Amino acid sequence: GQALVDVLFGDYNPSGRLPITYPKYNHHLSTYDYKWSEADFGNYIDVEFEFGHGLSYTTFDYSNLNVPPTLNWNDQLIITLSVRNSGSRQSDHTVLLYISDLYRSITPPNKELKGYTKLSLQAGEQKAVQFTLNRHDLSFIGIDLTRQTEPGLFIVTVGNLRANFTLIGGDGPVNSTPRSKSINQYSIFLINILLFLFAKLI
Repeated sequence: GQALVDVLFGDYNPSGRLPITYPKYNHHLSTYDYKWSEADFGNYIDVEFEFGHGLSYTTFDYSNLNVPPTLNWNDQLIITLSVRNSGSRQSDHTVLLYISDLYRSITPPNKELKGYTKLSLQAGEQKAVQFTLNRHDLSFIGIDLTRQTEPGLFIVTVGNLRANFTLIGGDGPVNSTPRSKSINQYSIFLINILLFLFAKLI
């Protein structure tokens, strides 16, 4: 009760962020991490509030995003940026780091949260933020249900800033879609359908 009143009347500056994506319509709910197609047919899946959305009585500016161009297989990637409270009030603020995998042997999510940190900033104050990633942070569960990491091109997104880097493994960087060592994802889907139909006939 009183906490909500303090927020509504500006006595407390909120800093929370949504842990889910809130759809605009209930039929937009999906059970699959979709990937945008290359063709542009229009945006039919607008959301009301995206994961990580939050409100504040002040504003924040991101700048000076620095991402090394390559990450060697056994090294760490140091990502730095500056965050400034450009408003007139003190506030806490959570910085979210997203990674997008452009080339993967299975369809990747559009983006994944890979790091976050919370700052307390006075009006006009600026702080440096650092994130550290390695190849294990870029791993995923493959089609054979084992955790794996594939070299390739990745995009870093922090606020309105973006940069990319290449994970190098084996003989060098991979800038095109790697060949999958397993059956195509759609082939397995069709096999599952055939097995289901066969079971119905027995």
